[in-house]
Amino acid sequence: AKAVQAVVSNLIGTGIMPRARASNAGVDEAADRLWAGFVEACDADGLTDFFGLQALIVRAMVESGECLVRIRTRQREDGLPVPLQLQLLEPDHLDTAKTGEAPGGGFIVQGVEFDALGRRRAYWLFPVHPGEVTLVRRTALASQRVSAEGVLHLFDRLRPGQVRGVPWFAPVIL
Repeated sequence: AKAVQAVVSNLIGTGIMPRARASNAGVDEAADRLWAGFVEACDADGLTDFFGLQALIVRAMVESGECLVRIRTRQREDGLPVPLQLQLLEPDHLDTAKTGEAPGGGFIVQGVEFDALGRRRAYWLFPVHPGEVTLVRRTALASQRVSAEGVLHLFDRLRPGQVRGVPWFAPVIL
């Protein structure tokens, strides 16, 4: 646990903090205000801010080898400074049993759908964590197809053709 925390702290530090250029003061200040508002309200779960999400992403990558981020557009009526939120998902949300051919000449590998050219086209995701299904539902859990445009699949790509991430400490454990 201490090693994971040290990696997270060293990689993230205080987090990414972009600032608008100082060329157009009024526009730049407005952009900085929007960013500050987004930072505070970007977590779809409402538990942390953008900097906390960055740390959680790195922690998931270290422990699980990967992290999924769903980009959730919101309505203006939701009252957010920017109508966009980020939902972090553990890799367990991927339907790894979903493997085979896909429509249009594509294919699916461990829940990741590719087009005929090998580009990521979609992710097959469970709506709730499969380990929590018995607590939430008594019916079978079915994965849903989510366009790759709305998902960031973050992992350390170590070889060509790699589809999923590998926990960072897996080689050490062996």
